[in-house]
Amino acid sequence: MRCLLWPFALLGVLCSSGPASALEISMNSSHYYAARGSDVKLACPYTHTVTTTQYTEIMWSIVSGTEERDIIWFTDGHLYTDLDKALEGRVHFTLSDPHNGDASIIIRDLRLSDSGKYRCFVKKLPELDLKSVELTVMEAPGQPQCSVDGELTGGYGVTLKCKSSHGSHPLRYTWAKTSGNQVLPANAVVDTVGGTLRVDNTGERDCGNYRCTADSMVDTKHCELVLKCPPLSQPHTDVDSPLLLSTTAVASIAIVVTISVVSLVAIAAAFYWRRKKKTLLEPSNTIAI
Repeated sequence: MRCLLWPFALLGVLCSSGPASALEISMNSSHYYAARGSDVKLACPYTHTVTTTQYTEIMWSIVSGTEERDIIWFTDGHLYTDLDKALEGRVHFTLSDPHNGDASIIIRDLRLSDSGKYRCFVKKLPELDLKSVELTVMEAPGQPQCSVDGELTGGYGVTLKCKSSHGSHPLRYTWAKTSGNQVLPANAVVDTVGGTLRVDNTGERDCGNYRCTADSMVDTKHCELVLKCPPLSQPHTDVDSPLLLSTTAVASIAIVVTISVVSLVAIAAAFYWRRKKKTLLEPSNTIAI
């Protein structure tokens, strides 16, 4: 198959010094990044003014290392998708009939081994064109985990940590404050590679909600945490010491004591007058002589 196809490509190169080609591929990107397990569209739109022939031949191939393999072929109305075992069943033209200006393909369920240089070849006799595009398949970042090392107490430092368990490099970490004034502390130091946010000499102004973003060329993941404010300081009192009783407590005790004393005096007085009255009313037992 290749021995029949590429002589035409060579012929096109040899004739390139002649008049401008009536067929031209115009790719809108030279490099695609995609996550493993996702789908990617490799665009290959082309324009042509050929009206003397209805014959169209479109071939995609992949160059991986020193090896080049054909992966899909459309020729004279016939479609062949079983050219490469690694991509069989996963590569398709975006259009069922790609001979009218769009030779783009979709590769589904991407694997890391799908990375490489892809070539789109379009031929409409007597014209042809060939363009290449790079595809890099990457492992998307895993869901990061956020944690705090230290406590938010005045004068001390605290470190916010963020780490994804997996993901292809380069992997970049950024931090943002999502509550209050939504501004990171002025003395914050962010490690975009290690995923840490260090804040020294912390205070109440630094408490609030924080978000970490793990970002790669193919995906973005987030985690959040709450940096709690320190508890408000309370005046120190020793409740076990009678010498440190509050004014209210002293006044209450004084009132209770006063009422108790008045009540005892009233009871004693009532008892005394009752006894005295009883004595005055009783008849005298003395006999006059």
